[in-house]
Amino acid sequence: MKRGAKPRSRQKAQSGPEARPRPRHVVKRGLLIRQRLTQLGAALPALAAEGIAIYLLIDRTIDLLEWTIVHAVVTLCLFVWAKWIGRRIRRNQLAWFLFAATAGLGPAGPFTAIVTGLLLLVFHRDWFDFQAWYASLFPVETQSRVTQLYELLLRRQRQQRGTGVESFADVLSGHDSAKKRLVIGLLTRHFRPGFAPALKQALADTDPSVRTQAATAVATIEGRFLARVQHLNRKVRERPRSFKRRQKLARHYDDYAFTGLLDAERERDNRIRALEGYQEALAVRSREPALWLAIGRILVREHRHAAAAEWFAVAETRGLLSPDMMLWQMEALFQLGRYERVRTAMNEYRQRFKADGKHPPQLPGVLNLWASEPAATEAHA
Repeated sequence: MKRGAKPRSRQKAQSGPEARPRPRHVVKRGLLIRQRLTQLGAALPALAAEGIAIYLLIDRTIDLLEWTIVHAVVTLCLFVWAKWIGRRIRRNQLAWFLFAATAGLGPAGPFTAIVTGLLLLVFHRDWFDFQAWYASLFPVETQSRVTQLYELLLRRQRQQRGTGVESFADVLSGHDSAKKRLVIGLLTRHFRPGFAPALKQALADTDPSVRTQAATAVATIEGRFLARVQHLNRKVRERPRSFKRRQKLARHYDDYAFTGLLDAERERDNRIRALEGYQEALAVRSREPALWLAIGRILVREHRHAAAAEWFAVAETRGLLSPDMMLWQMEALFQLGRYERVRTAMNEYRQRFKADGKHPPQLPGVLNLWASEPAATEAHA
């Protein structure tokens, strides 16, 4: 019974909220030291043999041919040693370095290998291999600091009724590098286009480790984007007349067209592809308001304001103009300098905006300003 109680108590001690899973690929320090010393096991005999041979050569006891034979035999033995060690130790770089250095430097080779091995043991700052380090950039979600931080950010998002970008930006503006790395991991796993400003902020962080992880996150997100593009293109080719599949492909291009994570040429190409995709989907379902809004929005953000204004005018004549389209239409008209048309449209759409109820909190003030008469505005001033 006592023996059976020990595992339970040990398991209970490790099941608390601070318990963390043991990272994979972690190499124990003592084991790594033993492995490196084992790889250098043949260095001292090789140093002795090479030293004696070079001494006899200098003393003219043996000639150059005999020294060459001794050196070749020692080098061959070190080659066999490196192959033999490689069957027992997965990473046997020191053994191969010992072979290569001895073959090229003679007696200085074993000495160099010994010094290199000792320096590695003394100055090695961490004991993780590359796979463990890469995995630590995006740690596994557990009931620990990662989950607690994510839940905290979600709570702040619900309280602020925003996208959560402000919460992420607050953490990235702080001085805790560990929390910044956790946030970048969360942004990468749960990435949405609205999170792009937070990642761009991390790319300019003063901590090199944060910048490195942010750059890795951007590369990971771009890889996912390209993989998703290939998947959606394959789906569209299977069913070319499918409205949902074409809309998904266009929406995917649209989501990554304004993030700022890709270079300007790539983002412009995404906008063009999104516009073409929406137009192809519109050919399948010509009265879909979401497509009319998406096309007009891209035209405005591409600074094609005349085309956008004409597009929304066509939507208005067909009875498809929604409150969201009206906002983008006002933006296009304002950029074109058609202020009277903006004022007229504001007066026409004012009641529809109020009835809709889904608008930014600052919109009522803008409506009141533009809907008022110019004379009244000047008199008030």
